[in-house]
Amino acid sequence: MLSEKSDFPITGQTPEGKKAKLDVGAVHGEPSQPSLSIPRFVALNPADCDLDFEIGFNGLLGSSLYEKGFAYCWSGARANAGIKRGKYCFGCKIISKQPVIMEDTPPAERHECRVGVSRGDNAVGSLGQSLHSFGFGGTGWFSSAGTFHNYGEPFGVGDTIVCCIDLETKPASIGFFKNGKWMGMSMQFEVVDSPIIKHLVWESAFFPHILLKNVVVTLQFSLEDGLEGVEGYKPWFSAIEDGKALPGPTFSEVHDCEVIMMVGLPSSGKSTWAEKWAKEHPEKRYIVLGTKLILDKMKGPGRLYSYGGRFERLMESATEVFNTLLPMASKLPRNLILDQTNVYKNARKRKLKSFLDYKKIAVVI
Repeated sequence: MLSEKSDFPITGQTPEGKKAKLDVGAVHGEPSQPSLSIPRFVALNPADCDLDFEIGFNGLLGSSLYEKGFAYCWSGARANAGIKRGKYCFGCKIISKQPVIMEDTPPAERHECRVGVSRGDNAVGSLGQSLHSFGFGGTGWFSSAGTFHNYGEPFGVGDTIVCCIDLETKPASIGFFKNGKWMGMSMQFEVVDSPIIKHLVWESAFFPHILLKNVVVTLQFSLEDGLEGVEGYKPWFSAIEDGKALPGPTFSEVHDCEVIMMVGLPSSGKSTWAEKWAKEHPEKRYIVLGTKLILDKMKGPGRLYSYGGRFERLMESATEVFNTLLPMASKLPRNLILDQTNVYKNARKRKLKSFLDYKKIAVVI
């Protein structure tokens, strides 16, 4: 559960008082295989975040949509520079809570934050849930591969968490500081390269990763960002100076992107096909947008739905979130798979109306 204190009186806003927004001008359309063009600075990556994740304040401010059904959704993002060797650290300060109405949810589950690292081939919504991701949550739990254990102390608004990863020693290790206090090593692990399909440099690198629900945070990748030095670990930005940084995915232009529309009756295998296709084409960075994705975003840390136990309301909220994300997605340079039945012509026309500049593909099952 996050505490009530805050450095900024206006919830969900930057220090300048401007609401955090995704800087679409800094995003480039279709995902392309990155060259070894290392970024000049470290920031949250607009090409490697959830659709409802918002980035602002020079790429260091992170938040997500929180109105109505979005209040129940986790939203994640990674940084634009990863590492495969070295000892580096970065910080995350929890700035404020976002105002939500969640009377059917325990207070401790209304505002949450998880900080850590993950390998580039992991989904941005799965920090601590997948095999090569490691996250420390505000409730005082550490998780990896969906396994949770008590670790450190709970943290909340006003606290700063520094994540330290050591890829020099074998096995590798990860640990965290809270407000300058060492929480101890949280886990040792073996570094295993991703089974690269498309020879993408970011698939096997580890990136700073945050997963949020109804909070606003600022990231610290350098001393200039406010990161306090940690003995034995360099600021994450130093990986660029050391020649050890690897770039995350990037995008080109919207008109180079594609939207795949699944068409078929319920339980015909659409979701199975879509997930398999997305996994086999990691260079495309497909977002499989459908009710299943949104239900997964509404799952709590134990992979249980956190929406008050009423499935009808859960589905109603998930549909509302989908209908909000769809027009948003048409304005962002991302490759999409629309995973719904889409059996009616008028529904297909309505959903694709805003995707004028996209290449449109139908997959009928």
